[in-house]
Amino acid sequence: MSTHALRLKYEAAVVALGDAASQLLRSGASEEHVARWAVAERNALKEEYRKLTPALVVARIAAKTLERYGNTMGPSADDLRAVGKSWREIIDSATRPGDHGTAFFLR
Repeated sequence: MSTHALRLKYEAAVVALGDAASQLLRSGASEEHVARWAVAERNALKEEYRKLTPALVVARIAAKTLERYGNTMGPSADDLRAVGKSWREIIDSATRPGDHGTAFFLR
């Protein structure tokens, strides 16, 4: 599978987290619970898709993430709360694909 197709599949999986998060909220789960769940699920997707991605591309993504967040996986729910994000904002960001520009594509 091309890296472009893999990226599109990853993005669709992240967007699907949004549907699942909405369902959890409608079923009565707290925003905090759903936010923590969404961040954990997003990180699991990152790990899953990084295993399928060429090492050179993973290295670029990890470097960009490290530069932006200080680690290679991105911020935790607690990190985001510490900078003033609401639980709802954390849910929204965990269910929206990030922008890695051209980092995801082989050159």
